[in-house]
Amino acid sequence: MTSVGDGLRPGEFAFQFWREAGLIHLSFAKRAIASATGNLVRKRLGQLRESDLAKLDAALGFWFGL
Repeated sequence: MTSVGDGLRPGEFAFQFWREAGLIHLSFAKRAIASATGNLVRKRLGQLRESDLAKLDAALGFWFGL
């Protein structure tokens, strides 16, 4: 997830309900894998709506060939 939406590739998309999820900027699902330890997480922002979760699920399936 990023606030940089330049050059979206296949499967990448803007979250429709980013404000409702507690995000401070328009946010995009981008094809990248990262991990972080729990101590790097400052706060839980919110929860994605069902429609954005469905898009994310479809994108993950597309990216990983599932």
